[in-house]
Amino acid sequence: MATDRQTKVTALVPAYQAADFIQPTLDSLSSQTRGDFDVILSVDLCEDDTYAICRAHAERDPRFRVVRQDRRMGYVGNCNFLLGEADADYVLLAFHDDLLAPTYVEKLCAVLDERPEVIMSFSDLLLTEVDGSQRHLALTELEGIKDPVQRGIIMLARGVRWWLPNRGVFRLQESKKIGGIKTHDAGDISPDRPWLFHMSLLGEFARVPETLCHKIFKPGSLSKSWAATREQRYEVTAACMRELWNSPLTTDQKLRLATHLTEHLETLRRKTHRIPLPFLGRLLKRW
Repeated sequence: MATDRQTKVTALVPAYQAADFIQPTLDSLSSQTRGDFDVILSVDLCEDDTYAICRAHAERDPRFRVVRQDRRMGYVGNCNFLLGEADADYVLLAFHDDLLAPTYVEKLCAVLDERPEVIMSFSDLLLTEVDGSQRHLALTELEGIKDPVQRGIIMLARGVRWWLPNRGVFRLQESKKIGGIKTHDAGDISPDRPWLFHMSLLGEFARVPETLCHKIFKPGSLSKSWAATREQRYEVTAACMRELWNSPLTTDQKLRLATHLTEHLETLRRKTHRIPLPFLGRLLKRW
């Protein structure tokens, strides 16, 4: 899709207790080759020098704007604050321990510029574990999938690397239809999975088959604390049902995907004694 102007893209950085490792992330954002690009950092209330480091970087690069929160927002609150602050065609959530190749934003935006059916573009990823071991990761299952129901089924599948698009570039206005990332009854476990699931129902996800993002797990990384129990996976799956209900799919599409979600919930319920049996019946009565 050719345009007369270059689309604007904003990187949104939710930061918390990141003084020991955020500077390389800021440097990688400053190195982006894409024009009409800026960065908003939201530093959650914390006890280290994260804000001072971000503020010093913003003084060197005027494309950066730093907001210091005066109360604890948490991951979900911080991300939603940033989404509300953004004023761009495209945005990406740039996490404070990820390093992006200089062409990351440029190459991902090019996909969105050329393909209006794509709502989110993302790259492959190099993952460095706490022990220093490395893996190259890719999400290939969504390539060429035009049916939103099939995309939703893929995003729900056990073992699929659903989280790789989470640092991708996406269309801001389309994402606003979801109403932000939402909390659920499993606390901080995978709060962005229902959001990404909903995004997959709104448009296609496109993979750029290059390793353009380097994620580095640190001791105490929030993501490493998200190993879910069956009860927590149940709540995350139920939250996906909520997102399906609120999506713009047709009734027939919702029922097709709800059948798949219900099977997931039933399997988890049978394996979990703490979830009351009537819950699923109450949930399905909404249909």
